[in-house]
Amino acid sequence: MTYKPTSDQPRILETWEPAPAQPSDEVKVLGESAEQLRPRATATAVPLPGTLNAPPVSPWPARMGKLLLAVVVGGAALEWGRWTLDAWTWNPVAGGVIGALGLGLAGTGLLSWRALRQQRQRLTTLEQLRKEMRIALADPSERLALDWLERLQALYRDTPLAPRMAEVCSALDQSHSAQEVSRRLNQQFYQPLDIQARLMIRNESVSTGMLVATSPWVSIDLLLVVWRNIRMMQRVAICYGLPIGQLGRWRLARHVLRNIALAGGSEMAIGALSDSLLSGMLEKLAARIGQGIGIGLYSSRLGHFTLDLCRAAPLADQSSLAEDNRGIIQGIRTRLGRKSDASL
Repeated sequence: MTYKPTSDQPRILETWEPAPAQPSDEVKVLGESAEQLRPRATATAVPLPGTLNAPPVSPWPARMGKLLLAVVVGGAALEWGRWTLDAWTWNPVAGGVIGALGLGLAGTGLLSWRALRQQRQRLTTLEQLRKEMRIALADPSERLALDWLERLQALYRDTPLAPRMAEVCSALDQSHSAQEVSRRLNQQFYQPLDIQARLMIRNESVSTGMLVATSPWVSIDLLLVVWRNIRMMQRVAICYGLPIGQLGRWRLARHVLRNIALAGGSEMAIGALSDSLLSGMLEKLAARIGQGIGIGLYSSRLGHFTLDLCRAAPLADQSSLAEDNRGIIQGIRTRLGRKSDASL
């Protein structure tokens, strides 16, 4: 018996091909409405508020300051000239002395301004060299500028470190990569300076910590911290052939102020803790020792921050700060032990 399908029964199709979809009017309408609702970027869009959208700094305050300075200097020069003429009318010798004194003061001011400008330019050059070196070390595809070594040698031209820098740079040229230049500078130029500067930082930090730990007055602690940290920064700058007093810019000044706040805050905390919880000389002595160690460690951090700013190439060994901190703690403990034995 054979089965024959009829026209009323469904038949199974061997292949199925979907019919091409015909766009309908409803789909077109929906598409148009979606396009209307979609936000469009315009050139006149208002930017979001933020620090990057701040207006440019106006140059008029700086110009006004320069104008006031010029007026003051010009007025002083005119007044000094009038004094000189009056003195000359009264007595030529007195007029000559006053005129020579005015010329001497003017010459000293010009030389000081020139030296200050040269020192500022030197620090700006060092900062630019360090920035270029860090960028080249971070990206292997970047190369140092062709005149990078020449600018580095010019930085130390009038310092006692000029012969050593010239000897190190004599074997380097533009074909060397930033890694090779940094390695050679660290090994042959900066390594002796780093050893000397780190020893200086460690001794100064231990002495500062000892003075703070043995001083019972808050005001003396603050003065000691400021004075010794500024002197330490100046000595580190001299060690690297940089001018005196020019590293106390805003970043280092901020760190000094934070150091002062740390000393004052720890002093207040120790006083409150001694009044409420501690009793006896042993607990107070332990608190003083902890304060001295904290100030010493922060002074060490400030010294290493100055050391990093004085280099054109970054430090090869980043663990030097932790090593110096351990030495500072051990040095303070040793000195306090010797002082305790001597008092007994």
